Amino acid sequence: MTTLHLADWLASGGVASVEGLYLKAGGAKLERFLNHRSESEGKAFVWRAFQVAAGRAEASGFWLRAPTGTGKTEALLRWAGDANRVIYLLPTQATVNAMWRRLRHIYGDDAVGLAHGRASYMLRKSAFEETLDDRSENVRLLSRVFARPVTVATLDQWLLAHLHGRHWEERRFLSREAAVILDEIHAYEPYMLGLLWAALERERPRRIALASATLPEALMERFQEIVSLDRIVEAEPPLWNRRRHRVELRPGSLVERMDEIVEFARAGQAVLVVANTVEEAQWLYRALKEEVRWPKLHLYHGRFIFRDRERREQAVAHPVPGTIFVATQVVEVSLDISYDVLMTDLAPVDALVQRMGRVNRSGNRAPAPVVIYEDGSAIARGRVYDEEVLALSRSILKNLPPEPTDRDWLDANEEVYRAYLRSHAWQDAFREGRENLEWVQTALGTFTIDLSDAEMLQRFVTRRGSLSVDVIPLRFVDEALRLIEQGDRWRMVEFQVPVRIQWLHAYREAFEHYASLDTLVTQLPYDDELGLLSRSLADEWGIGASSGPLILS
Repeated sequence: MTTLHLADWLASGGVASVEGLYLKAGGAKLERFLNHRSESEGKAFVWRAFQVAAGRAEASGFWLRAPTGTGKTEALLRWAGDANRVIYLLPTQATVNAMWRRLRHIYGDDAVGLAHGRASYMLRKSAFEETLDDRSENVRLLSRVFARPVTVATLDQWLLAHLHGRHWEERRFLSREAAVILDEIHAYEPYMLGLLWAALERERPRRIALASATLPEALMERFQEIVSLDRIVEAEPPLWNRRRHRVELRPGSLVERMDEIVEFARAGQAVLVVANTVEEAQWLYRALKEEVRWPKLHLYHGRFIFRDRERREQAVAHPVPGTIFVATQVVEVSLDISYDVLMTDLAPVDALVQRMGRVNRSGNRAPAPVVIYEDGSAIARGRVYDEEVLALSRSILKNLPPEPTDRDWLDANEEVYRAYLRSHAWQDAFREGRENLEWVQTALGTFTIDLSDAEMLQRFVTRRGSLSVDVIPLRFVDEALRLIEQGDRWRMVEFQVPVRIQWLHAYREAFEHYASLDTLVTQLPYDDELGLLSRSLADEWGIGASSGPLILS
């Protein structure tokens, strides 16, 4: 039946041959791309030792650990080599989109598929911008079920295959013989890791690689039944001895020490400021704009509509001297950027390592200043991170040398992660994820859960307490309706913004279901510069519901 489904989709999409389902000469294409890129930079391409070792690693599975900016992705692709199919899994839609664009340059536009909650929009938008013929829904479906030679996807899309979501038979059938790459494995919550462990334990792909720049030994031990601990490839010692950052732990918080942010920017540095909450980031941005009137200022967080997030990602990619970029944790695994200075509130060591990876990324300059404010703001305190983990992270930071090596950070992350993994909260969430997947597979047998992907994610994949729902701010309703009238309903994604599901209860009067859009609309204020505002912050600033843009004085 699976084969018949694939044949039907191919025929409906006008594809006359199954050859397009397989990757041809992937290793040669990778080598050709890397040589061409190096030649354009006026140098010869040479593989690093760990990349060569990855290419020789066990085909059935291995672990890879290498610092950011040293060629981890190239090592993973060298391992995948001439596999018939490659599935590259990452934590977020932003990282998936970036990797999708990157791999298209290597393997060709038609060879690389995209699978996540907004993939259909991205594929249609790409076809429109590149003046290509729009592909039929059946062809886009090939990406969703991993039928492309190379597919870049979020992990949840792969897990839906093991939770009997729509087209689960095709997804599992096509991934069994693929080279499956699980990159940034450190970034997942324990519930998601429990789902992953159960899926791999029950049906492991023929080839699998698990990788991270901060791959903890404790996590490897948890997954040693899947891939043996002795199958690890690690970057060579000189790459771990890089000293990319000069770290200083200071009292206070970002909100309290805003003048120090401006001091670095006045000296011509491009400053990355990472807050622990959206509200804190919005507060900082507004204060820098209104009180300091700093001209080179950007804000990025998860509460912008999709269209604005894309624009902002492009705006911050290449900072000019004196730029201040205020962001939240979304930069940790989302943006490929390199700034001069990092200023951040205290966070767990693994989160800090990811934030620092956005400063002096390649390590080709003198150690960059990293200022960590150990008290955190009153807005974030106790709401985001476990207090015990923060206390342990603070203690470790105080014992680090002023200019830690990448190996020092790896060891520090190991200490925090091992303590976190021993906690009852981590173990309970991991066990819940594992048991949920096992229960679904046992209960359903060969049946499919008749739910949309979004409903599947909310019920079975997304960690409890972190559920979000997409809504459209009221000021964009007219534009969305015009798109529908024009036959462009697929573009409604551009006006959606995710909010915590708790907001639907806390601000019940601010949300209404619009039948004409078949979605929730919110009356909470939305500003092009600040994004969607919480009720508490809007009340503090005296901003009411608005159908138009706010004006910042």
